[in-house]
Amino acid sequence: MTAFIRIAAAAIVLAATAFAGAAEGATIAESIENTNRADANTERDGARKPADMLAFIALESGDVVLDYGSSGGYWSELFSSNVGDEGKIYAHHNAGERFDSNKEALTAQYEPFGNVELLPVARGTSFPLEDNSVDTVLVSYLYHHMHYAEDSGENFPASSAALFSEFSRVLKPGGTVTVIEHAAVDGSTRAQSAGWHRTPPETAKADITGVGFELADEAPDLYMNPEDDLMNVWFDTGLSGKTTTFVHKYSKPE
Repeated sequence: MTAFIRIAAAAIVLAATAFAGAAEGATIAESIENTNRADANTERDGARKPADMLAFIALESGDVVLDYGSSGGYWSELFSSNVGDEGKIYAHHNAGERFDSNKEALTAQYEPFGNVELLPVARGTSFPLEDNSVDTVLVSYLYHHMHYAEDSGENFPASSAALFSEFSRVLKPGGTVTVIEHAAVDGSTRAQSAGWHRTPPETAKADITGVGFELADEAPDLYMNPEDDLMNVWFDTGLSGKTTTFVHKYSKPE
């Protein structure tokens, strides 16, 4: 093979590789601009800052994501494009009547994406996922339901510790859990902050590192509102979509 032919062949291989890589997963901008996204979700982009969050979570092509408590699929849709055809998104819901009533609409909503699978799971039961099979778990605006139980007082509830143990089981070594949550003033009790539908950031850190995860990163200034005193029920005070919110990323030890 002449030098010219070898160079030409190498160029073809490199071009094909670059094209394949581009096809595997959309860029952050392309994920946000995906016209398959539901209108109700795109309307929330201003408050949710998806470009910043996707950069913080840092998904890669082919990643597997568990979107815990995925609700209307805001993040599932964005993740779907970001990880590409070789990736997988599990859109988790609590199994039951509410999920059953929305299943048909959600199935139709996710069909154009091709890599989103609805994952209804009964509360307190294991995920139907293999050990060490997930790259990232997202817990978005749900932690205030997890950090307090009346019978646990100021201790992390056993049911929530068990849930994070289940996250650890399905995560690959080095896999991550990202928590997005309305911030409560540090020093408030679990009962107080849960009543505000918030969590003190330091409480979350103590809870999650206490069950074996490592704090890998945080974005303290991403969602900051100086008019939020962190001691209010945000949906009663006009702060829906405007709260000071903490963002933590935890990793499963290698």
